[in-house]
Amino acid sequence: MTERLRILNMLGEGKITADEAAELLDALTAREGAAGAGTAGPVPAIAGVPTSPVQALPKHLYVKVDSEEGDTVNVKIPLVLVRSGLKLTSLIPTSAMDQLNGSLSERGISIDFASLKREDVDELVAALGDMEITVDGGSGETVRVYAA
Repeated sequence: MTERLRILNMLGEGKITADEAAELLDALTAREGAAGAGTAGPVPAIAGVPTSPVQALPKHLYVKVDSEEGDTVNVKIPLVLVRSGLKLTSLIPTSAMDQLNGSLSERGISIDFASLKREDVDELVAALGDMEITVDGGSGETVRVYAA
């Protein structure tokens, strides 16, 4: 069993949290990247900043709601789950994948999960870093969605 599958199994069994799984998967990706690159260390994402390009990507999607009455909602979604989900699509039988793609297509959503690659997901995650949605409601509530 690979290290990635062990991490996902521990997450599925409740032995670690989603945040801990994200950190472990990030560390594993960084270690594999450094070993495969054959260089002394990771390539800086931004000149003068000692992080790898993978580490420069947003790690979480946040949804925050604050109401005038004092109610708050904070949701933190590890984006590593998106990457893990992509890997899990390879386990879906071809016939089921065809049905899924057909159903989505009928509803106007043109996406072929079988053709998605890690690079596509990384590009999407990188684009999320530039996204921020803020909605100020008429009753004093604020909803904010962003990735960091």
